[in-house]
Amino acid sequence: MVMSSVPTLATVIAYASIYGNTELACQALAHELSQQGVRDVKLLDLSREHPSYVLAEAFRYSHLVLASVTYNGDLFPDMEHFILSLKAHGLKGRTIALMENGSWAPTAVKVMTKMLEASKNLTYCENNITIRSAMTEENRTQIRALAEELSK
Repeated sequence: MVMSSVPTLATVIAYASIYGNTELACQALAHELSQQGVRDVKLLDLSREHPSYVLAEAFRYSHLVLASVTYNGDLFPDMEHFILSLKAHGLKGRTIALMENGSWAPTAVKVMTKMLEASKNLTYCENNITIRSAMTEENRTQIRALAEELSK
């Protein structure tokens, strides 16, 4: 697979959702990004899209949002596999935003950050988002702030 070295200024939102709440948060982020003027946003469900397609899209875009549920104190397997693929293909030079969902002990942001630490030239957004089961009004405010950060 040949990866593009110059990504398009746009955003891929790759997510792993179990009950749909993480997916709803990602849809809200995609909507907010469009409100901020970002015209090219790909919303990709890691449980439904072929991994090679999502991987290729991640290398075409300048901004990558990774959103995962915490699953047994770790990442949902589809997200873990995706991040391992990103690392194996040498992800670098991207802006990364992280979102996690977990009822009582969300750890996905911490795990994703650790998994990506060897990748070069990644810029992390300041506005990580933690959802506890379902989105709250506070989460919607955080999503708007993340959309603003990603659109600059």
